[in-house]
Amino acid sequence: MKFRYKVLFTNLILLSLGLGLVGYLMIHKNFELAKQTQLKNAIVQNNLVQSSVEYELLQLLNSVSDNSETSNNNTDNNNAEKSSISASSIAAQLPQIGSRVSSSVRSRDSFFYIYFDGEKVYTDDKSDARISDTLFKNLTTGNKNYVIKEESLKHYIYVTSQSVIDEKNLWIVSKCDASEAYTLLDEQINYFRLIIIVILIAESAAMYFISRYMTKPLEKLNHVSEEIAQGDYATRVNVKSHDEIGLLAQKFNIMAQAVSDHVDELNDMVHRREQFVADFTHEIKTPMTSIIGYADTMRSLELPREEQMMALGYIFSEGKRLESMSQKLFELIYLRRHDIEKARVHMADLCAEVVKVVEPAYENRHLTIETEIEDAVLTVNRELLVTALVNMMDNARKASEEGQQVEVTGKFVDNMACNICKDKTDIGEAESADDGKCTRAYEISIIDHGIGMTKEQAAKICDEFYMADKSRARKEGGAGIGMSLVAIILEHHNAVLSVESEPGCGTTMRILLPW
Repeated sequence: MKFRYKVLFTNLILLSLGLGLVGYLMIHKNFELAKQTQLKNAIVQNNLVQSSVEYELLQLLNSVSDNSETSNNNTDNNNAEKSSISASSIAAQLPQIGSRVSSSVRSRDSFFYIYFDGEKVYTDDKSDARISDTLFKNLTTGNKNYVIKEESLKHYIYVTSQSVIDEKNLWIVSKCDASEAYTLLDEQINYFRLIIIVILIAESAAMYFISRYMTKPLEKLNHVSEEIAQGDYATRVNVKSHDEIGLLAQKFNIMAQAVSDHVDELNDMVHRREQFVADFTHEIKTPMTSIIGYADTMRSLELPREEQMMALGYIFSEGKRLESMSQKLFELIYLRRHDIEKARVHMADLCAEVVKVVEPAYENRHLTIETEIEDAVLTVNRELLVTALVNMMDNARKASEEGQQVEVTGKFVDNMACNICKDKTDIGEAESADDGKCTRAYEISIIDHGIGMTKEQAAKICDEFYMADKSRARKEGGAGIGMSLVAIILEHHNAVLSVESEPGCGTTMRILLPW
């Protein structure tokens, strides 16, 4: 079931229960008020009948008293006889009295019964309904009992009052029609049902559109999630509300962007792995082909000593290139998976060691090294930083022509923001590090005046097996891994690498080490 229907049905149920409870209480209250009004009317009617009957009886007793001849010497027997006559006379006169009272005080849909000494002596009710004994239980003079009975689809209120005449109980039972209260109850119930139906229909229509409007953003979220599940990671939710659903949409978009970025990273990683395998295979294949070819030639043919030495030289140089490639790959893999130890090192001594390592190769090319190093003590890994600088110096040597000069400088700088290769295997332009500004840093620069590079080539120099000039690099024994190793070493040192180069004008590489 959709959420909007759950909202709709929940509201309908709650509204129905609320209206039903309110309606029940109101109708019940109105019915009780109407019933109390009917009961008061019935009591008034009973009082009227009782007063009229008692008045008639009083008139009768007064007339009997006036017409009787008495003497001062009456005996007790005569008194007993008079009392007997009075009681029988009352019983005989009550039907006539009831008839006169009925004609004078009786109203429509009201009747009364007269009981004297437990016997019914008069009623003007043609139905002559049976009177419940409950009306006479615990009845005392001045109090009244009442019951409500249903007879012939009508409701009547029976009210009983008691008087004592000559030590005999006189009960007056009035019967009043109370159907009006019950008819009003039925009408109110029917009218309330009609109102409930109309309200529920109107509320259902209103709540349907309201719930549909309120859940529309959720449907958008569901639709977008389906599209993302099908691979469309660029889809976003366009929800402009500022409530919880709007906040959920914003978080969903953030999550979708994160998923998209991770997918892009995974795709890029897969691409780089595939490219790495392809490049590695190619780089392995080239020297192996040369080694196998020269070895097969020496095995199959009788070559002069000079040609043998040349073939052995090719085999040796290609073997050294394979050895260098495997060593750098091992270092690259190791550094990716392990942390490094650091110690305080004098940068002047470290740069001097780097120059000493590369000096023989520079002399073979008739290149000169110009150094200007400001000493400083930094916390670094000496061996790895030497390896990084040696690789950079080796790249400067390969890019330079005979007789040129390579400059190495080291100095403190302030408020520098440079470009750094984002990742040791990343392909693309360098990333700006403006948000990682250093207030104080040590800068090492290696400047050559060789063949230079384009901006596109400079942006890719940290990629594995990337060589701006493959023929020149292979001729010089390069494998395209050195700058990748440099990038990961600098990453371990939280250092920044920037490359400035122009074809035909040379290249300037700067390392910014935090101080």
